[in-house]
Amino acid sequence: MKKNTDYFPFYYGWLIVAVSFITLGLAFGVWYSFSVFFVAITRDFGWNRAATSSIFSLFIICHYLSAALVGILIDRYGPRWLIPAGALWLAGTLLLVSEANSLLQFYGCYGLGAAIGVSIIGFVPHAAILPRWFIRRRGLAVGIAMSGIGVGMLFIPPLMEHIIHLYGWRFAYRVLALLVLAAIPLNIIFQRRDPEQIGTTADGISAARTAAGKKLKHQLVILDQSWAETYWTAANALRTRRFWLLAAGFFFGPFAIQGTLLHAVTCLVDGGLSFTRAASVFGLLGICGSGGKIVIGFLADRWPREIANSIGMGTASLGIGALLAVSRNPDIFPYLFAIGFGIGYGAAAPLFPSIAADLFQGPNFGRIFGLLSLFLGLGGASGAWIAGRIFDQTGSYQHAFILILAALWLSCLSFWLAAPRNVRRIMPLKGNEQP
Repeated sequence: MKKNTDYFPFYYGWLIVAVSFITLGLAFGVWYSFSVFFVAITRDFGWNRAATSSIFSLFIICHYLSAALVGILIDRYGPRWLIPAGALWLAGTLLLVSEANSLLQFYGCYGLGAAIGVSIIGFVPHAAILPRWFIRRRGLAVGIAMSGIGVGMLFIPPLMEHIIHLYGWRFAYRVLALLVLAAIPLNIIFQRRDPEQIGTTADGISAARTAAGKKLKHQLVILDQSWAETYWTAANALRTRRFWLLAAGFFFGPFAIQGTLLHAVTCLVDGGLSFTRAASVFGLLGICGSGGKIVIGFLADRWPREIANSIGMGTASLGIGALLAVSRNPDIFPYLFAIGFGIGYGAAAPLFPSIAADLFQGPNFGRIFGLLSLFLGLGGASGAWIAGRIFDQTGSYQHAFILILAALWLSCLSFWLAAPRNVRRIMPLKGNEQP
């Protein structure tokens, strides 16, 4: 039964944001803690970095290949039961990872099994859900929710590093499995498909609230009426130039982000930092990423998304420059890397779904975003593996990070060419005008 929420003391969408924040923190805590497990597993089994990187590359590929199916499932069944089922699956696969003894077993348990679990509770379902709850504050709301990714990075990798140091990586994976289970009751109790399910509207702006004097400072302006009124399906989206420009942006952005994140700890250790200090820098990167998601998300509700994205890519580029020079000043440059790259890469989480929703929003958005996520996976897997391969061939990360910088700006260019600013834009209201 639907509830009328006009008299709630807050808009229910913000509770969806809070639940998403926690769930994403758990999902990506699993994802990014592999950078810490990477070192322990490589040393334990004596594998080279390309071999261990291939586990993570398979994880990314399987994660995003399954994301296309997750997009269909989230449109059909909603998040309330799908996400808890994914959390249960993920916890089970992490327990299996803790017993793995060969590269093949890591491929099956982590590369395939955990990837599917993270896909079900991670980026794609929340990227499909959150834009349904917000229009005027879409960038900010998605940014706050996605900042949970950075908080997960802040707390979970250092916690895993501490447990690995005391009890070993196998016990650490068992603890991680228990943490993931927290997502089950949280989503069953609070998560919902869309605002209509509880009798409200996007942004919680109903006629009753407007009549009561709720002042609106910004409005959604449709600049391309024909495009905005199109009933988008996956099939007709695939036939547009804009879809493939987004696909290019979705490929090159994660190529740079995942290539950097997977190899950041080992690059810092190679630059003279202890493993413990490198893990703490990685945690700082996570919290800066959280701040970046909120700040860039806020800017994206005031300026065209492309401008906000360019600001993010610029700060990320400065951070990568500091990482390349970390051996020259290991006291300062690691933190410049964490701040610059953290803020910059944080732009991707709120902007990618917001840009896609500006162009293709509608009842089939989950399916469309799921297809775009295939390119997220291909890009992320390629960047992670190629960076490791370049290191094994050259003994240095220098050429790898130059390639990563080029990928960052190719992603940025692709979004400018897709031009979501020419379809929908949030603009300030003039005077006392109300929509």
